[in-house]
Amino acid sequence: EIGQISERYGKSPVVLLDEIGFFGSDVIIAHGVWLDSRDIQILARHGVTVAHNPGSNMKLASGVMPLQRLLNAGVNVGLGTDGAASNNNLDMVEEMKLAALLHKVHNLDPTVADAKTVFRMATLNGARALRLNAGVIKPGYLADVVIFDFNKPHLRPINDVVSHIVYSANGNDVETTIVDGKILMLDREVLTLDEEKILDEAEKTIEKLA
Repeated sequence: EIGQISERYGKSPVVLLDEIGFFGSDVIIAHGVWLDSRDIQILARHGVTVAHNPGSNMKLASGVMPLQRLLNAGVNVGLGTDGAASNNNLDMVEEMKLAALLHKVHNLDPTVADAKTVFRMATLNGARALRLNAGVIKPGYLADVVIFDFNKPHLRPINDVVSHIVYSANGNDVETTIVDGKILMLDREVLTLDEEKILDEAEKTIEKLA
């Protein structure tokens, strides 16, 4: 994509989009793997969010996005999974760990992409990208909450909760999910959907495609 745009227009996709007035604070770009310094400054100037998808980027060998340079420039970076074809389990909790570990080894620096940074990317930064008054638990914000079951061997002893969630937990450790004050899952039971029916239909669908 970058090669095609550069060959045809003589500039990067970000520069091209900037010149046609595409960017604004309501724009989210996915991946952002091959951004140069000029691209990053353009994104920062327009308040664009970059959605980081480390699991997908690693599976497809797409490259490593310049996370630290984006954050240093003041770009809002959120966290995503990409699609099932390039991520498989779509586990947002696991994605935090992947982001943290990927950038540590890529930069040969254990201090980059620390637990608090990637936790913020998955919560507050994502809410900002979607213009939602959410991402933190405080008065006036949407009651979007997940409750983890820490009564498991891999989550004990409890020391640093955020670090535990980022480095030790996964999506299966979530026992309750609340969206805008409405309980969608309680004690691992989905209340708003017929989970068994959905799983059964998924199996039947894949059989037709096989």
